[in-house]
Amino acid sequence: MPSVSAPPASSRSLAQSRHHPRLRRRRQALAGAAPRRYNPAMRRRIGLIVAILVIVAAAYSGFWWIAAGRIADGVAAWAAEAKADGLAVTWRDLRVAGYPLWFRVELADFALDDAASPLRPELRAASLSARAHPWAYRDWTIAAPQGIEARLGGVGRLGAATAAGAVSVGEEGGAAVWLDLADAQAEAAAAADGHVAARTADFWAIVPARPPAGHDQPDLGVAVDLRGLSVPEAPPGFAPAIDELALGATVMGPIPAGVPRRAAAAWRDAGGTVELDHFRLVWGGLKVAASGTLALDQDLQPIAAFSGTVSGFDAVIAALVASGRMSESDGRLARLGLSLLAKPGPDGKPELASSLTVQNGEIYLGPAKLGPAPRLVW
Repeated sequence: MPSVSAPPASSRSLAQSRHHPRLRRRRQALAGAAPRRYNPAMRRRIGLIVAILVIVAAAYSGFWWIAAGRIADGVAAWAAEAKADGLAVTWRDLRVAGYPLWFRVELADFALDDAASPLRPELRAASLSARAHPWAYRDWTIAAPQGIEARLGGVGRLGAATAAGAVSVGEEGGAAVWLDLADAQAEAAAAADGHVAARTADFWAIVPARPPAGHDQPDLGVAVDLRGLSVPEAPPGFAPAIDELALGATVMGPIPAGVPRRAAAAWRDAGGTVELDHFRLVWGGLKVAASGTLALDQDLQPIAAFSGTVSGFDAVIAALVASGRMSESDGRLARLGLSLLAKPGPDGKPELASSLTVQNGEIYLGPAKLGPAPRLVW
């Protein structure tokens, strides 16, 4: 009689698993479950949300493209209006990009030339862009990644490897401007060796919403922060580069248009002054901080009264003596007088809290005469 072989172990396990109580209960639950019904309300809501998003996106896209066209037309119209005032603004190519989060105006081979001004300022940039968010169109960031070059008639020139900045326009007018220059180079035409360079140069300017009505109202606020400023010829005992030179000033009173000498005289006669809000110089061990007021005398030369602190003044006196601008005897007297007035500063070094005045063409630090003041050439 032939033998009957037993079913494989896997078959027995499968048969036993089919009759497992847990699986049997699950099959009963699935068999008794009602089929999921179609929910038309949910589908309508989803469709409505999608439709709203499509409409909003289409409306925003239309707004962006219309606004971009108007921005391009506005730049062209501004250049045409400026030309009527003697300001030539040109470029090789203009386009507006940045969809959807930005309005970015890109100008290639940008050039500005103010032929109407006596100093005839010029500005050149191979690539210049300005961008703003559609919801913050009064705040623009500016970039010139290939650098800029500016010239001011016979005064000199300024160039930089790269430039970046920002412009913020107020609702009632006026503007605040910031500009950062990397590897800045400047040359003064009047000086035999007027070349200076700065590792970084930051500039700020604030233009009020309304022009000043009198000498007690601001016409322009400016600030400069230069770091790593190399000079043509450093005084004896000083490094060839100034660590930091920073100042902020506010021009008070309206400045009339016209030839610089006549405009300066009219501004002076109307009581115009320059308020030096802050001044900071760090050059090796020499540190100077000051604030005060500057004006012009009858010869259109500076007169000023500043107050502040000076530490490391021994180096200044030594440099003045070494350069021949102060005699050795005057240097000894100045060092003695300043040492008696100095007090320990925050770092423990002698610090002089005194006044710096400019009058009759001479500079005075406290009671000590430092030498002649630079003359302004108009």
